Amino acid sequence: MENKSIGSRIFKGAVVIVLVGILAKIASFFAEAILAAIFGTSSQSDAYYMVSSVQAVVYPMLSVGIWKVFLPLYKGHIARGERDLADALTNKALTFFIIVSSVVVILLVIFAPFVVTLVAPGFTGDTRTLCIKLVRISAPMYIFIISSAIYASLLQCHNRFLGSQIREVISHIPTIIAAVLFYKHFGIEAMAWALVVAGVLRLLIELPFVNWNYRYRPDVKFNSAEFKLMLKRMPAALVSAGVGRINTLVDKAMASLLPTGTVSGLNYGYKLMSVFSGLLSSAIATAMYPQMIELITLNKKDALGKLIVRIINIFCVLMIPITLACVVFRTELVAAVYQRGAFDASSTALTASVFAIYCLCLFTAASNTVLSNIFYGHGDTKTAMFISLAHLGINIVLNIVFIRLWGVNGLALATSLSSILTFVIRLIASRKYVKLSLRAMFRTGLKVLLASVISVMIPRVIFWFFPANIYLTLIVSAVDGIAVYLVMVRLLKLNELDDVLTLVKRVFKRE
Repeated sequence: MENKSIGSRIFKGAVVIVLVGILAKIASFFAEAILAAIFGTSSQSDAYYMVSSVQAVVYPMLSVGIWKVFLPLYKGHIARGERDLADALTNKALTFFIIVSSVVVILLVIFAPFVVTLVAPGFTGDTRTLCIKLVRISAPMYIFIISSAIYASLLQCHNRFLGSQIREVISHIPTIIAAVLFYKHFGIEAMAWALVVAGVLRLLIELPFVNWNYRYRPDVKFNSAEFKLMLKRMPAALVSAGVGRINTLVDKAMASLLPTGTVSGLNYGYKLMSVFSGLLSSAIATAMYPQMIELITLNKKDALGKLIVRIINIFCVLMIPITLACVVFRTELVAAVYQRGAFDASSTALTASVFAIYCLCLFTAASNTVLSNIFYGHGDTKTAMFISLAHLGINIVLNIVFIRLWGVNGLALATSLSSILTFVIRLIASRKYVKLSLRAMFRTGLKVLLASVISVMIPRVIFWFFPANIYLTLIVSAVDGIAVYLVMVRLLKLNELDDVLTLVKRVFKRE
């Protein structure tokens, strides 16, 4: 009964996050499609996407890093009924990070040329000058991004998942408006200002959901033992949370050494891949984290191990068929999303190959998120950090080797292989805290791979012999592929999909 209750709580939160996440992805790709039509793969788009890539590294690094260390401390106070102590910790955290982020903004404005040299060493001339200008314009957004991360943690502790996630939808609106209404008159600078406005909206949209009589009051008394513990854990958590995005930034920094348009192609491919990787995995990991902390606190290691294996098997059942489908139908997917305006067939060819290679790590990227929470739940931020740094080091080494062999495709391959290797490392290291049934995961993986190959190749073969419009190809292939996959799941007795359906039905029945 307890495991069913935990599963229901996880999937109740995950359902809300997924639904909001779908809206966020729609808004994101509506914005990306507009920008692709306007920019194509040009030097101007390279400058803008390099700036937005820096933001895409810093935002999740701060948001996830703060979430990993602040949420357990805050939730502990709430669970014990210590509301005053919880509010005091929040006030200290908000005050501290507002001060720190303000200093960071000033440093970014002053040292923008150095930042551009660091993240885009291949940029020269007008592209470099434009990139520096955009960095300075967009710098203030980090103040609001950090504050938003604190409020998101509060909302999740109070099961306000809608409030914590809706910011991801709203944040794309300024980009769309700027591209449609202001780009023609004010140029690319309008897009940088849109990033600042998006940061403000991230915070403002959360405030109405904070309805439990909390009001922020500045507090600069940073000498409490609990606050010091949070700060002690924070650097390792920030590094760990940022490595995945830093890897992406490293890819783009090295891509800046390749021909014009490569950075944009890499960005478009990664963004399309993230639709399939981030939505479900991040939703489950976000809803699962508080439940993992509860099991760790109660020293229920067997229940924790079974929960983690169950979630990883579910990722396997869902992510492997998606991976194969993305690889096989890569050109159709990219063309359907991006190919219009300045984004021509050559841009599609460049982006499609990058997208397919990125998708090779969908399963391991999802599983890495869950496995890393084992270390944070036990307060072992150092091990999590060392593994993340190993991930970064592997990616850099593979980048250096593969870029010489396969250019931009080599950069994407390095990212996927480093994710796979890091998954193995985390799996081994996690045995220090919890026993995981590797045999069960391996057996599930083989069955899923067989079912996925059959379900993806049948529609692919059909459309090889009977070519059709790309939209018709994708729709019919999705319907046929899902039908065949469901049949194969039944034949191979893969119960994980039943687990998902049962839990989701239970959530909606209770609602």
